[in-house]
This record gives sequence, C-alpha cells and structure tokens, in this order.
Amino acid sequence: MRIGFGQDAALSSSGSYLKEYNRNSLTIFLVEGGKYHSELKSAMKSVVVPAKFDNNMLSNRVLPPLHSSDAVKKQLESMNVPKEIFSKWFSRNDDGRFSMSVIHERGLYNATDADVLEASATKLGLAKLQDAGEKLIRQSYVMVICFGDIKTMDQIYDEMDAAKRQTAKNLGIEFKPVIRVKNGFRAEVAGFLYRLADVPETMSDFYSNMWIFDDDSPSTVAEKRQKFDSAPFKLSYVTSVTTTVEATEPNMGNPTGKSEMLRRLLNNSVDGLVSAFENKIEEWKVRTALYSTFPLRAKIGTKENLQVEDRYFVYEYQMDRHGQVAPKRRGVIRAKKVVNNSHVAEGSGDENLRQTTSKFYQIAGHKLEPGMFLEQSNDYGCGVTFGVAAGALGGLYINGECLLGQYVGLTQFKFFLGGHIGANTYDLRKCGKFGSSSDFEDATFAFYGGELGFSKGFFLLRNLSVSGHAGLAMEWADALETEVKKNKKIDGSLINGMFGLAGAQAALNIKYNWQLVGGVNYYAEIGNAKLSSGLEDEDTKDLGVTYSEIFEGRAGANFNFGLRIQF
Repeated sequence: MRIGFGQDAALSSSGSYLKEYNRNSLTIFLVEGGKYHSELKSAMKSVVVPAKFDNNMLSNRVLPPLHSSDAVKKQLESMNVPKEIFSKWFSRNDDGRFSMSVIHERGLYNATDADVLEASATKLGLAKLQDAGEKLIRQSYVMVICFGDIKTMDQIYDEMDAAKRQTAKNLGIEFKPVIRVKNGFRAEVAGFLYRLADVPETMSDFYSNMWIFDDDSPSTVAEKRQKFDSAPFKLSYVTSVTTTVEATEPNMGNPTGKSEMLRRLLNNSVDGLVSAFENKIEEWKVRTALYSTFPLRAKIGTKENLQVEDRYFVYEYQMDRHGQVAPKRRGVIRAKKVVNNSHVAEGSGDENLRQTTSKFYQIAGHKLEPGMFLEQSNDYGCGVTFGVAAGALGGLYINGECLLGQYVGLTQFKFFLGGHIGANTYDLRKCGKFGSSSDFEDATFAFYGGELGFSKGFFLLRNLSVSGHAGLAMEWADALETEVKKNKKIDGSLINGMFGLAGAQAALNIKYNWQLVGGVNYYAEIGNAKLSSGLEDEDTKDLGVTYSEIFEGRAGANFNFGLRIQF
C-alpha cells in the first residue's frame, strides 16, 4: 500500500523525516599560515559564496594560526563572530537600531512559487513569507578553511620523478621523467563547520529587551544597546572534513599568474568543502517535490546552485501491513536543463512551467510520479568498467569515464580513458619484415595499450542506455620469448600501432550505480607500425607495414562485455 504526503515533509538519505528545504547562510574564514598566505588572504576579499547560500560574509575574514575545532570556535566567539552574523541578519546600524529588511528579503527569496500562491490566498499574504525569514537565522553556518601542504605541480612532478628514478635504479633500467602536462597548485585542505547556537531562545529576549523602537527614551536606548552588546551569542560545532583540491591548467602557452591561480585554489577549496559537507549534513541537501513527469520537472534551479548532471534520489513514503510508514527510494535522476530562478518567486503557475522548473532525466529505478520527493545526492559523475573484448585489440580491459555535462551543457557527454592487456602467438614470417628465422614461427607477444576519446549517451528506458563514442587508441606488443626479444630484428624493442576508434555500447542497470555493458568497437589503423624501445621513446623506426600485417586480426572490429561501477 502506498500513500502520499504534502510538501511540508521530506526525506533524508538516512531514512528520517525532515522539514522542507530552506536556504542556509554561510560565513567563510581562512586560517592564517603557510607559504602562500598573503596571496590567499588577498583572495579572501573576493571569495565566492556558492549560490545556494545566503551571503553572510563579514569584513574580517582571516583567523590566526589554529588547528583544532575547539580552538577555532573559541577564537570566533572571542571575535564576536556569532553576534556580528546575527547583527547582519537584522541590519544593525551604528546607533544600535535594527531593521527587518534583510529578514524579509531572504524570506521571500527562499520561497517557491507554490509558497507565494498559497500565501497570497491568506489574510496575511506575503507578510507571512517575509516573517518566515526568521527561521533561516538558525541555519547560519560558519565555515573555516585551513590549508595544509600547498604544492606546485612542478614540486609534485619532481616527487614523481624522484620515485621513478629510485625505481629505475633498483630495477637497473633507464630512468625516464614524467611528462609535465599541467601547472598550478594542489593542496590538502581541512574545513571546520559551526552553526549559530541557541537562536530560538535568543529571539524572544532579543525582541523584548534589545529591539530599539522610535519612541524609546535615550536611557532605554542605552540600556537596550548595552544588553545586546553583552549578550553571549555562541556557536555550536557541527563537523569537519578534509579534501584535496587543485587549481591547474594545461602546461602550454603563457601560464596564469601565481596570484590568480591561488585565487582559483581558494574558490575551488570552498566548492570542495561544501560538497564534502553536503554529504554529511542533511540540512545542506536540496530537497523538493517532483513537480511533474513527462518530462521530469522540479522547482529548483540556479538559486539552489543546480548544475547539469547533478544527481538526485527520488523517494516515496510507503506503508506496510502494520501501518508503519517508511521511505523508499524509487529512482535516480540527473539535471538536464537548469532554469534561472535566482529571483524572488512571484507565484507563477502551470502556465509558466518552463520558466519556473528545471528539467531532469531518469537514469535508474521505477516509474516516478508527481509529489514524490527528490533529494540532492552528490557524486563524482565518474565510472569504471572492467571487462573482456574479443577481436581487434582483444583482451582484458579497464575503462574510466567522467561526465562533462556541467562544462558543456550536454547530458551523458563523457570523456573516457582506458587500457587493455592480452597475449597471443603469431607467425611473424608472414609479414615479410622479420626474415625467415625460426624464432618468429610461433612468437608469443604480450599486448598492452590504451585509448581515449569522448562519448554521448541516451537513455532509451529508465534502466537501459545506449551510447556512441570516438577516439584514438594505441597498442604495444612485447615479445615474451627470450630468443625473439634478443633477435637483432627486434632487439628488445616494442612494436606499436596507432588507431582511430569508433563504436557503440548498451548498458543495463543491475543497481542504480552498477551496470552490465556490452558493445562493439572498430579500430582503423593510422599509419604503419613502429619499432621503439619504450612508451616515451621519441626515436622510432617505421616498419613499412601496418600493425595488422604483423599481428593479424589486431585491427578491425571487436565485441566487448563488462561491468560498470559508477561513483
């Protein structure tokens, strides 16, 4: 048996009941310290607060060196940060007077069109929504950023080279440095999160004993100012997270200046920490009702920092035979087209559906119905496939892919990077390039290679998708027998070929993030096979024949089957 509920309740991913989603506000601080502190401190002046938060930034945005949550909390309270945040909500001026303008503005901005339509039908009208802004005060958060070790990409490459040099020395092989493809910075960053404490208890005392009215006497004004100034506003510790962030660019052309790259690193750190906190704090996850199906639509958008390909779980409440109501996930959806709703809701109805709702598409689950609840569920938008291929470039393969929708605006548009290994025996005398030596009669080779490119997918059904892809591939052949490897015709070198790649694939869901995949690829040779001493060796010898003339069947079509895990 199934029952539906109105929009005054929502579901958390842990299965608990939650109130409807309301905007949170954010104040950001940077802990002082480190080699690049002056640049990061300067960047804090223009740090970007994510669009899903109300901006509660203060003039002072830097803390002294501190590395524990308790020490940070004490420092923030000693600086009167919670009181400054509260004062910001009520626009307190120099003479101690308050205003409801920010409360009203944010209360209206937080409201959806459905809220406005409902409030407009009541006697209180929009004033109800304006006053509702007070409930947002208790969702005032303070995020403190503490950078650990910040390294340039050159430093990281130097460390990689040092490890490779030591490995080469231990194995007695030639050292070859890594290819330095990026420049910029990478950093370990910790985030401490706090919340304005005891706001409900504070409000009654605030209105009764601290609010200054126009007809208050000078002595009463002074008394109320003193009470507010001495009131013990506090913060409560919420949680902490750590993550790795970077600000990089391709290592070509004119590099971006250090200050600009560190500014990007700071803002990327804000985004990275927010994403990590969203996975731990239910109140930070966007929740709303599924407004319609065919297509799937919901009344969220840029105001909630929604981006193309953001993932949401869709839930339904169900009642068992004992009358107990329990939540159940019914499907998984991704954002397809994001509406710009970064304005005060006006109460638009169905006639403006396209202007007030974002469009989604379903990637897993059962049939969805209007009124079910969707909840933000962050993921990396990446997947890894393990499988086997028969035919051209056959063998065991692994393939990684990542969604690019937030950058290009296309759904199921992916970049993929893969690798494969295999082995087989060939008669190299047939190609006419290696002579008639008996060593080449039944020569066994190990094959390994890689490919990269782009794909575009489409969901035909809720749990079935197809995609087409194109890219480039490379394969190297390494002789396994000592006699072949030492033959002067090969002399320990690798034989390699390059291919253009095109193909198609189908995927069937086992779970929402597990898929069975199968497809076909076609590999067209580009140029002749080459003989080289290693993957990074620029000195190669053109063999004058194609790769498939040496290794029959390594070009052309293959069929593949595997298991994809998405995360």
